This record gives sequence, structure tokens and C-alpha cells, in this order.
Amino acid sequence: MVLKEISLLILRKYKISSLKKMQVEKDLIKREIQKLNLLLTNLIKKISRLNLNNAESGIKEISKTLKSELDLTLEDFTQMENSEFLKKVEKLHESHIEKLTSLIYEIIIKTEKIDLGNNHDKIKIAQKGILLIDFLNEKSNTFSMERMNIRNILHKICFPTKLL
Repeated sequence: MVLKEISLLILRKYKISSLKKMQVEKDLIKREIQKLNLLLTNLIKKISRLNLNNAESGIKEISKTLKSELDLTLEDFTQMENSEFLKKVEKLHESHIEKLTSLIYEIIIKTEKIDLGNNHDKIKIAQKGILLIDFLNEKSNTFSMERMNIRNILHKICFPTKLL
């Protein structure tokens, strides 16, 4: 009888410590998700502060940060095949993909306003933004008007209408 009680106590203790370990792991994952969300939000803010004098260096810095955090650069956006790009992106949390889409949008809008040239790269990056939005629309249970507005703007940049 005593042996059975000791076994039950050990089992209870093990389950509790196991539950605590799972909670700690869950909290760690949440913190990492929040950390990357904050980083992407700060990159979006950084884009909005760029001007003609610091735009190229700012965009290079953003690309470098993306490389260190997501193993993706803006150059990768232009050179990767869509399937390869989606394989990298599908590992990300949905909120990170949403922020990455916003970052792409802000980069495209900023480069349009200050006319940095690189139209070919801009179009390829905009196409990746559309790809991300389509991926999010398939993956997410929530419809987003903002996402669709961004998609429409990026689509107009990729496929401008011709004036007759």
C-alpha cells in the first residue's frame, strides 16, 4: 500500500513538473513571437522615416536585419522562386507574415514616393507581397479589408493600366 502511494506521489509530481515545463516552453514561444512582431513593427516605422538622403542605406539596413532574423533579404525576394519563398515563409507565425506583408508594402510605397529607381526589383518585391497576401488569405480564418487594399495597390504597381 505504501509503495502504491509513493508511486502516485511521484507520478503527480512528475505531471506537475511536466506541466510547468510545458508552460515555460509555451511562454518562451510567445515571447519569441512578440519579439519578432516588435522587430517587424520597428522596421515598418523605420521605413516611414526614410527620405531621399538616407533611403538606400536604410533599406540595406532593413534587408540586413531581415537576413539575421528571418534568413531572408530583399534581394532574396526578387531572386527566389515563389515555391521556395513560400517554403521559408510558411514556417513563420501568421502575425509575422502579416507584418512582413506590411513591411513590403511600406517599402514599395516609400520607394515610389522618393523614386529610387529599381523598378524591376520593386515589381518583383510587390509580386512577393501579393503572394504573401494570397497565402495569408488561404491560411487565415479572418478576412482583412486592409490586406485586400494592400493587395490591390501592389497589383496596380505590378500591372499598371495603360492610358488610351
